[in-house]
Amino acid sequence: MRPTELRLSPELVLWREEVRGFLAAEMAPERVAGHVDPTDLTGLDLDFERRHQKEAARRGLLSVSLPESDGGRGRSRAWKHVYDMEAAFHGAPSIDTGVTLCGFALSRFGTQAQKARWLAPMVTGEMMGAIAYSEAGAGNNLAAIAATGVRNPDGWVLSGVKSHVTGAHKADVAVVLAVTDPKSSARSSMTMFLVPLDAPGVEVKRRPTINRWTLGEIDLRQVRLDDDCVLGEVGAGWAQVMAAVAAERGSLAHYGWAEQWLQRLPVEVHPRDRARLHVGTAQVRAFCQRLIDYEEAGRQVGYEASVVKVTATELLQDISRAARSAAGAEDAGWTPMFEEGPPYAYDALEAIHPTISVGANETHRDMIASALLDGDLPSASPRPSTDDPTIAACADMATEAREVLAMTARHGLRRPLYGQRVGDFQVARHRYVDMAIAVEAMELTAGEASSAPFGPQRDYLVSAAKVTANEALLDVVAGAHQLHGADGFYDAHSLAPFTRRAWDAQSRGGTTSEHLEKLARLTA
Repeated sequence: MRPTELRLSPELVLWREEVRGFLAAEMAPERVAGHVDPTDLTGLDLDFERRHQKEAARRGLLSVSLPESDGGRGRSRAWKHVYDMEAAFHGAPSIDTGVTLCGFALSRFGTQAQKARWLAPMVTGEMMGAIAYSEAGAGNNLAAIAATGVRNPDGWVLSGVKSHVTGAHKADVAVVLAVTDPKSSARSSMTMFLVPLDAPGVEVKRRPTINRWTLGEIDLRQVRLDDDCVLGEVGAGWAQVMAAVAAERGSLAHYGWAEQWLQRLPVEVHPRDRARLHVGTAQVRAFCQRLIDYEEAGRQVGYEASVVKVTATELLQDISRAARSAAGAEDAGWTPMFEEGPPYAYDALEAIHPTISVGANETHRDMIASALLDGDLPSASPRPSTDDPTIAACADMATEAREVLAMTARHGLRRPLYGQRVGDFQVARHRYVDMAIAVEAMELTAGEASSAPFGPQRDYLVSAAKVTANEALLDVVAGAHQLHGADGFYDAHSLAPFTRRAWDAQSRGGTTSEHLEKLARLTA
């Protein structure tokens, strides 16, 4: 059992074991040998990827969370999350499948004819898809896209260049976003199209990334499409893309990669540094667990998916930097996936990619800030019921941190600054978001430690929760002082007692140093 494993229902545990058995056999070195392709994001050639996806589809793995009416198994997205996490951990090329990239949009907005033509062969692993929303001049700002769709008597004519397209060179079809009514506002000017990539006028170019695999550009040169290539409603493209992106950003694949990278840290990484990486992993585990619990309970997922995306991708950067920095000179060479050699240089470059993919992390921080600050603040996670003095200390510290967070939202962010409010500045909103993430990490790691059965994993989670509580509380208080300004430094200010108590609480239930030493022993 990996200490970083999620807490799953008995049914999901059986599913995970089924998936693990399949992926372990599929990704055995003798099966991968001869199929390495460093120019592809998966690290493997198209023959291996297509065969693997067809076998995964035959077992009903790729479409587990699609409705049964669309060929899926009708399970919650938690099942898809578990598959993605295990596929990433095993290095399997079945994460960015046609179902993953295009399935939600086709299932939600497609006609029966479109589903039969496009979705059905994706479900069986026979067709690959891509999403082409972004453009070189627009980046994360989809309101700035320039590609156009012009109606003519026979249907539509698409023109423009879509950029940063994952898997464009091997996809059969792309979901393309284009402006169809330039006179309307951004939110009603766009339409989604299904574009066969072998259609006349379509040219796909491959652009090498800094890690040598390629992203695609799709050049649309007066591409003629019938009306049946419109996906959803004309003019509803913005809303449809937002829904599709929301479904995609909650993937747990990044957590699966983090688990894999943790296991292959070089021995030169100092035990204390390794322990700190496990603290970060326990925090991301708690955020992933919340997502699983929400999906299984049928609760709506909002900003919580962005929290997973931000924290998991930044954890990957922390792990890769620690590994690359500690590795010796003989392990410093660049080695692509599945080839013999140290992976640390490759991983260090690769860790950049997920922080800017599916919306840059700064964009996700903006979304989290809007969710937290433009309405009522979300309530605290339930306080764990426990007799464990360390977990109780963590819970008490989380309560203190949440009060500081609320105080900052009510007062610190509303202070006047340069004719505006502090909270009107993006840098202040992002600082607040990081404080909020820290508070939630305190609450959720304490809860996970409390719910774990007695044994090594509980010991691991308890120590990770206490290090989280100690350091996150200090970070939250420090952030509050920055956002309150000089007024918060006076003894009469309401921040003063919280600041003193934050330091006094550091040794209750064990110091950071003590628990890092314990984690170092548990993860040696």
